[in-house]
Amino acid sequence: MSLLQVHQLDHGYGTGGLLRRRAWLPVLEGIDLALAAGESTGLLGSSGSGKSTLARLLLGLERPTRGQVRFAGEDVSQLRGEAARNFQRAVQLVFQDAPSAFNPQRTVGWSIAEPLRHLSDMSQAQQRERVLHLLEQMGLRAEHAERLPQQLSGGQLQRANIARALAISPKLVVLDEALSNLDRVLQLQLLQRLDALRRESGTAFVLISHDLSLVRYFCQRVVLLAEGRIVEDRPVERAMAFEHPLGRQLQEAVLPGAPSRAALCEG
Repeated sequence: MSLLQVHQLDHGYGTGGLLRRRAWLPVLEGIDLALAAGESTGLLGSSGSGKSTLARLLLGLERPTRGQVRFAGEDVSQLRGEAARNFQRAVQLVFQDAPSAFNPQRTVGWSIAEPLRHLSDMSQAQQRERVLHLLEQMGLRAEHAERLPQQLSGGQLQRANIARALAISPKLVVLDEALSNLDRVLQLQLLQRLDALRRESGTAFVLISHDLSLVRYFCQRVVLLAEGRIVEDRPVERAMAFEHPLGRQLQEAVLPGAPSRAALCEG
C-alpha cells in the first residue's frame, strides 16, 4: 500500500460577491498521485500551476472539492480525534518564508520544540536533547538554539525551520519552495542531509519547485503540473526527456553542469 494516495482530485474556488454572479475558478483537475514510504518525489510547475494548493490538500489543510486524499489508507478529510492527531504527527509542511514559522519573541530552540510539547510525551530534558540533535543534523550549533530568529541568517533560519518540521519524526515532509531563497551550495548541502535522513528513517519527501536541477539531484520521481493538471509523471532519470512544452522550458533553464542524482549518491 502506498503511504499517500490521491484519486481524481479536483479543487477550485468561488469568485464574485453579492453584486456579481458567482463563478467557479478551477485550480486542480483530475489529480491522481501515489507516494511510497521513503520515496522523494519532485513536483514541478510554473507559478499558478496549483503546486501550493496541492500541498495544502495533501496535508489536510484544505478539503478537496471532489476526490480523495488517503494517507496510510485513511481518507484525510474524515479523520477525527486521535486519528487526526496521529496524522498531524505524521505530516509536515515547510514553506519558503522561514520567519513566519518562528515566534520573534522566543528562542529558536523554543520554536523547534513546539511540536514536541503538543504532539509528544517527551520531558523537557528529552525535548532539549532532541532539538540539539536536529540542529546538528542541519549543520547548526547548540548555541543557535538560544538565539532569537532575527539573530540568525536567512540560511540558518531555514535550516532551523526544517529541523522544526522534523522534530516529531514525520513520515511525510512537503518542502514548498523551501530552498528557493538559499544559495546553490546550501541547497545541495541541505538536500544531502535530507537524503541521508530519508535513507535512514524511511521518511518520504515531496519537493515542490520550479528548479528541475534540484529535483534531479534529490528525487527518484518527477511530476509535472501545468494549469492544474498532471501532464508528466516519470522516473527522474527520464526528466530530461519531457514531451510537454513546459517540461522542455524547464529543461532549457537547467544550468550547464547542474548536479544529477548520481552525484548525490556518490557523495
